[in-house]
Amino acid sequence: MAANAEGGRATVGKGLPRRELRSELAYLGMLSLTFFLYMALALSSLAPNGVIGKMSTIHMAAQRNVFLRNLLVVCGFQNAGPLRLRIFLYLVLVLLAACYLWALHIFRHRPRGLPSILSVWLFLNLILLFVPPLLSRDVFSYMFYGKIATAYGHNPYLVTPQRFSADPLFPLTSLYWKNTPVVYGPVFTLLSMLLTRMAGNQITLGIYLFKSMAALFNLACVLLIWHILGKHAPRRQAFGTMLYAWNPLVLIHSVGGGHNDVIMAAFALAALALLLGGKRFSGFFLLCISFMVKYVTLILIASYVLYLFLKRESLKGWAREAFFLGLILLVVFFAFYAPFWEGLRTFSPLLENLKLRNYNLPAGWLLAALGGLLHLVLRLGIQTAFSAASILCSLAFSLLFVVCLVRFTLRCRSERDFPECWFLITLIFLLTRSYFLSWYMFWVFPFLCLRRWDGLSRFTLLAGTVTLYFADLMPYSSGG
Repeated sequence: MAANAEGGRATVGKGLPRRELRSELAYLGMLSLTFFLYMALALSSLAPNGVIGKMSTIHMAAQRNVFLRNLLVVCGFQNAGPLRLRIFLYLVLVLLAACYLWALHIFRHRPRGLPSILSVWLFLNLILLFVPPLLSRDVFSYMFYGKIATAYGHNPYLVTPQRFSADPLFPLTSLYWKNTPVVYGPVFTLLSMLLTRMAGNQITLGIYLFKSMAALFNLACVLLIWHILGKHAPRRQAFGTMLYAWNPLVLIHSVGGGHNDVIMAAFALAALALLLGGKRFSGFFLLCISFMVKYVTLILIASYVLYLFLKRESLKGWAREAFFLGLILLVVFFAFYAPFWEGLRTFSPLLENLKLRNYNLPAGWLLAALGGLLHLVLRLGIQTAFSAASILCSLAFSLLFVVCLVRFTLRCRSERDFPECWFLITLIFLLTRSYFLSWYMFWVFPFLCLRRWDGLSRFTLLAGTVTLYFADLMPYSSGG
């Protein structure tokens, strides 16, 4: 990097001057390209084979609309095969990542205020709201579980969609979830029941309601990040907020895909904001609500209780406080589980779901390598070898995670260190899992945006955003 003595402009190699890259004209150009790419993604999601946008009643309505159908023909999406659509999607995602990195560069040097961040966020959400569910069919499972409780009067923690194969939602639901009861917390199940009752038998309305809920909770995350940074790191307030709000993975998997991980993240951030303000019991209550959306937040609860033990003034005082916190957790747990409680059977689907494996992260790679080694060296059957490898890896990675959780919590000198601690804990938790889907980055990204911008932040953001390529890109006809 050289400095221009006359103009004082720093340059990057022989490329454009940095000042030109972050000028107002460059900013508008970046926004224009971003909007265009998201609109192209939205249009491609209407392609009738269900590769990018998962097949739904929205596709059927688009095919009945002469203008949209002709537009799809002109753009080459109407009869495009899965391979062409995948190549198009990868190209769009690469360009979106480039625009996002460009925006990060601009905000690092010329940060904008919250109105600018929210106006772009709102426009992008409106583009993604009215398209089919992107890159995942989970929203149909959410709708089905709510319908099992509201329309059919059964317990979704025990009854699977398979029993209601004549329901219009059944062919839209992913193959695995057709025969799996709900594995999410009761807070989310109750929200699903509410939205499903509002939608009735209108699948399109149900999709919009679930995606709108995800967008609202994502907005809550944006505002909470702005609030927390404003109080504890004001110099990084605009940059950190934009880091989350404009991230392609966050946008595509929240309002685009309607995933419930963003709801869990919103309650966890709200809990963090209260804990940083010294409101322990109300903050812990929201942490429990987050746990009742998706059980991942249990690792943060464990870290917080351990922190209180380490910072105790007396064992008696800690025991009293731990008793009240435990009471809050038990009350929240049984109050929300009461409508669905069937003893330990209630958790059978969750325990089965923990056995899922894929090979998207190092833990999965090690499992595959160990399973292959046991098969080749010890001559074990493939199923036996991989079962043994799964048990060994689960034990090893669980122990590693517990050690890391204790170590990172030990570093906390006060509540102000929670964002860093929780970022590291959720990151290690992801890396020690043998099953990973790209929207799991919602567990990490909100806390990443609250910490300093260093090499670890850059690598996590880049690697996490790249996991968009792990999305479900199977055509509808595959039955997957």
